[in-house]
Amino acid sequence: MAGKLLIIAGVFSLAILLSCGDSPVESAGEPTPSILSIQLYNDSLVYTSWTQCPDSDFETYILWQSLSAGIQADPSQALAIKIITGNPLQNTWFDSTATPGESYWYVLETRNEAGNSSWSNELGITLPLNEPDNLTVFFIDPSYGSKSGDAMLIRTPNGFNYLIDGGDRSYTWSCGDDVILPLLDSLGITHLDGIVGTHPHADHIGGLIAVLEEIPVTKVWDCGWTGAASGTYEEFLYTIQSSGAQYIQGSRGMTLDWDPDLQVRILHPEQSPGSGNMNNASILIHITFEDVSFLFTGDLETDDGEDGVLAYYSPDDLKADILKVGHHGSSDATSNAWLDAVQPSYAAIEVGSGNPYGHPHGELLYRLDSRGIPVYRTDQDGTFVITTDGTDITVF
Repeated sequence: MAGKLLIIAGVFSLAILLSCGDSPVESAGEPTPSILSIQLYNDSLVYTSWTQCPDSDFETYILWQSLSAGIQADPSQALAIKIITGNPLQNTWFDSTATPGESYWYVLETRNEAGNSSWSNELGITLPLNEPDNLTVFFIDPSYGSKSGDAMLIRTPNGFNYLIDGGDRSYTWSCGDDVILPLLDSLGITHLDGIVGTHPHADHIGGLIAVLEEIPVTKVWDCGWTGAASGTYEEFLYTIQSSGAQYIQGSRGMTLDWDPDLQVRILHPEQSPGSGNMNNASILIHITFEDVSFLFTGDLETDDGEDGVLAYYSPDDLKADILKVGHHGSSDATSNAWLDAVQPSYAAIEVGSGNPYGHPHGELLYRLDSRGIPVYRTDQDGTFVITTDGTDITVF
């Protein structure tokens, strides 16, 4: 990690919400217009986001794209590349239709139930001709009511796609159906090369069930828990079998062939965990791309978890530039000894904004802050993206 130039781009949320009191606003006439933002992602996709419409009579967002400015004045010269009806919370889209070397303009039209429209600001962007081969991680916001969890999408330098965990689900909502699959769709991903379910808790594997049911998945890594578990875990294992994906029990010492440009290792757990704290059965994955590395920790806690890993490995095995903080930022994980060994330059916390556990805990945040480690967290930043060319690190 020494001598690397680290770059931070403007950090912004993939889930920008406008606070408008305790209840939605009644619109009179035209709906409340959104503020549109666009940004180039990985030099090949246009990331669009907009402020949420707060009106109770919201009906539809329409994202327009054109090769010429002035879309509102003449929508006939534009394409409606995304139409979102009935869900004012879905306020992001990755445009995969743009061609390298071309310039595009975007504007968002918002319609209400009365059929009235309002228009956002219009923005333009030019795509470069060359696409770098980056390692990119989407830290997906798992928030829904009191739901929390982990969900991360890894896109490798050679175009392979993997999920680590998939958030939670309820009777009316699934992180898989309502968050992950729309993200994959916006990125043009119709197949996953692999999924990792770090451990059997529902807030990590619940959303993966919908993903396995909807799109082809080549391989699934699971910790191989042998003890008592929930019905969600049993359904997860059944869905893997029904999907035709190859089931692999992931354990310490395995090397994963995810991409020829990456070194991917499983550091934990030991073979066939089935007793004690289920969080400590979490699969730990260490990914290295040239000079940059990530460490994904699931819900690993300090006692009987981190301390066992620290006893088994040297600090050189554990060092990582980006640390996915364990157990949603709980105080019972990511100890000072762990931070001494990993020496992260950035910390990423997967946590739901309405979680009832007070995650992330103040003690954990103090440990990170006292070391000057920048923290990105889904409960405040929404879905965020960290990408690297193997030397520089950029956070969206």
